[in-house]
Amino acid sequence: MAEPDPPPNPLDSATYALLENSVRDLRIIKEFAELMLGHRGDIREVLWDVAQHAMARLGLEDCVVYLLDEQRGDLEQCAAFGPKNPAGREILNPIRIRLGEGIVGSVAVGGHIEMIDDCSLDARYIHDDQQRLAELAVPILNEGRVIGVIDSEHSRRGFFTAWHRDLFVAIAASAAGRIMAAIASNVRRRLSTHDGLTDLLNRGELLRQVQQRLNLDNSAAAAIFLDLDRFSLFNDTLGHVVGDAVLQSVAQRIRAMVPPGAIAGRFGGDEFVVLLSGDEAEGVATAERILNEIGGRFDSGVMAGFQISCSAGVAARIEGDLAMGLINRADRAMYLAKQEGGGRACVYDSRLASRLRREQTLILGVARAADTEDPALQVHLQPVFVVPDQTWVAVEALARWEHPQLGVVPPSEFIVIAERTGKIQSLGYRLHRLALQSLRDLQTEGRPELLLQINVSPLQLRLADFAPRLIELAQEFAIGPHQLACEITETALI
Repeated sequence: MAEPDPPPNPLDSATYALLENSVRDLRIIKEFAELMLGHRGDIREVLWDVAQHAMARLGLEDCVVYLLDEQRGDLEQCAAFGPKNPAGREILNPIRIRLGEGIVGSVAVGGHIEMIDDCSLDARYIHDDQQRLAELAVPILNEGRVIGVIDSEHSRRGFFTAWHRDLFVAIAASAAGRIMAAIASNVRRRLSTHDGLTDLLNRGELLRQVQQRLNLDNSAAAAIFLDLDRFSLFNDTLGHVVGDAVLQSVAQRIRAMVPPGAIAGRFGGDEFVVLLSGDEAEGVATAERILNEIGGRFDSGVMAGFQISCSAGVAARIEGDLAMGLINRADRAMYLAKQEGGGRACVYDSRLASRLRREQTLILGVARAADTEDPALQVHLQPVFVVPDQTWVAVEALARWEHPQLGVVPPSEFIVIAERTGKIQSLGYRLHRLALQSLRDLQTEGRPELLLQINVSPLQLRLADFAPRLIELAQEFAIGPHQLACEITETALI
């Protein structure tokens, strides 16, 4: 009868410990993968979980997780455990590594694994917090593209094994998908709150943050409203590519000039808004710094050689302010800066408030007078004499308007408003009709044929049918075209 096989020898303690550690490591990998599947945090939270919920439990001395910053072209230390992580989620003296620099930078460029048995023999080794002898660096890959690096060092030569390498690869693979999901979430969130061209806050988020700041307390605040002077010139003559470059460059200069804690956003088109903590004087000082920076000559890219200017309005916060009200007042002050030639900052104060109220009243009144038979709008004929014999040779049509609230408004004021609001065509036609009617009435009284001098805006002359309509109007009142003399108003022409 054959002897039975002898029972297997019990495992020696070293082999048993190895198996026990392997089972522990696999459990850690499993738990980490499950954590990643349910993760809803941002990128930084994912990376800290890589370091502290996975790497820190594998019996290593240290670990640093790097994230690739594509804009800067380097790697940032974002999470760690060991000497670099003195407490909580804090990194002691975080550094950045250029692509291709050191062992970690080489991994980021090549997308391969680096396992170094003796770092003292590798010239690429970077001494960060302390000198160690072994290093294992594994890329975090997404569709073959490096998005980060997991790096660990050890004080014992040849510490890292193929087992460690496989564990690092498994952790990197579990983390990669969640990192990309967090990046996509950040991109979506940023697109919903930031302007796609300038990367400043968009209009909606700007208003939200300004209102939030106003709701926090009653401390001083000032809004700055910025608008580029003659920006359409860039778009219309040089194209939108140059126009976009202007806006991006201006946004960079605004970002560089605003103080810490300020809110800056693109309000729309070539308009920008800044809200800062401080009084009116601080608002003016900041606005002037921004204007000086924007007004500097560009020396690179498609903007090389260009110089632009900007107008600014400043409004200080008042009690009970809402975001839109504060910004509107700064906008009104900016509008005054434009009227005064641009390239400067104006402040919204009681004088400006009174002026703007009058202007708004006039805008509404001019529109009504231009489109209706408003009896307050009249034309008086002023005789022109030949001095020696006091003979009438002509009459000059003088517009008069007595506003029900504002009293007599001079033509120098309401004609400018009509030109600016697009009402000059209809208002001018009405004034010419009144002048021709008055001349007809005068001639009916027995006056000889007189020359009628009427004012014409350059904006009226731009219309192709101006002359035919004026001649037709003269014929209606039996006035010969030879009796008309058109004098060009200066305001729009200048």
